[in-house]
Amino acid sequence: MERNAMLEHDPFIPVLAEKLHIHGYYAFYGEHYNETDMEQYRKHLFTTFNNIVWIELDKRKKYMIVDHRGRNTVMKLIEGMLNTRRTLRANQAMAGADTKDVDREITHFSKLVHMLKFTTFRS
Repeated sequence: MERNAMLEHDPFIPVLAEKLHIHGYYAFYGEHYNETDMEQYRKHLFTTFNNIVWIELDKRKKYMIVDHRGRNTVMKLIEGMLNTRRTLRANQAMAGADTKDVDREITHFSKLVHMLKFTTFRS
């Protein structure tokens, strides 16, 4: 990606650091963000943040989390998505439709919440 070529001069890095300080997490939307991008950002942010967790909810929604506050907020966001998926699954089941895809999403989101519950951040 072009933006990684000059990452040390990327104006997004200070913006990202500020958002992480304020909220404890940052949401990345779009399929173009991936684990490699996160590793590049992590290298530039590691002097500021000791703990950086990257989770991918799906292809288009990813979160970078740096503290307990950010973790708890993201867990609440995921739990809201879980509730929506559970309602969708119930509606599909009542309509006699296949629920495999929704079941897979529910399992994935549940695993992420479980992982986040046991993620510890140093103070």
